[in-house]
Amino acid sequence: MDVLGIIGGLGPMATAVFIKKIIAMTDAKKDQEHIPILIAHYPSIPDRTSYILGRSDENPLPALIDAGALLKNAGVKSIAIPCVTAHYFMPKMRKKVSIPIMDGVRETAEYLKENGFKNVGIMCTDGTRMSKIFNHEFKPFEIECIYPSDEGQQDVMSIIYDYVKAGEAVPRELFDRVSGELQESGAEIIILGCTELSVAADEYLPDGRFLDVLDVMARKCVSEYGKLKREYKNIIREV
Repeated sequence: MDVLGIIGGLGPMATAVFIKKIIAMTDAKKDQEHIPILIAHYPSIPDRTSYILGRSDENPLPALIDAGALLKNAGVKSIAIPCVTAHYFMPKMRKKVSIPIMDGVRETAEYLKENGFKNVGIMCTDGTRMSKIFNHEFKPFEIECIYPSDEGQQDVMSIIYDYVKAGEAVPRELFDRVSGELQESGAEIIILGCTELSVAADEYLPDGRFLDVLDVMARKCVSEYGKLKREYKNIIREV
């Protein structure tokens, strides 16, 4: 039996939403047809953005490697990490954890290419933006990244840290303002490039076209480990 491993807790609610998406996308008529999953849920892993930006000297990498090793030793076939900012640490993780680790950003780039998108808006953490994870993965696919203004980026970080991570309802005007700005800047579609934004999007999405990295990752997991429902072949959300 092939088992999926998940390094969770980054943040906790995003992990819960990820698992919910996997279950919802699986074409199963009984419990036994769902995907077997082992979760290493470690919300104590240091904040990824704070470390990348040099605001903290607490490196998340050792804890991520320990979680990956735990899952490997438990017998999982591969690992998914429902945290986009954590993708920054994947090259070094792969040197220490000798099983496949899903690259959700690369999977997103491939999905965008298949669907003909060239100019995409990116909503993500400051850490993801500064590390240029999306730029590096999207460039080979000739996809241009459009980011919010400084003010818009502050709104994105507020959604993530002041509201979702704090367990508070996200004010709709923040989401509206950022998505509107990205569309005015020429974004054909907006990438929800932080898993906390996936949590917010389950409650509300402004008008526009969106692709959630968490949807991409869940779809990939189901396609590899189970049977995907036909309605999830297209995961672009249009509001």
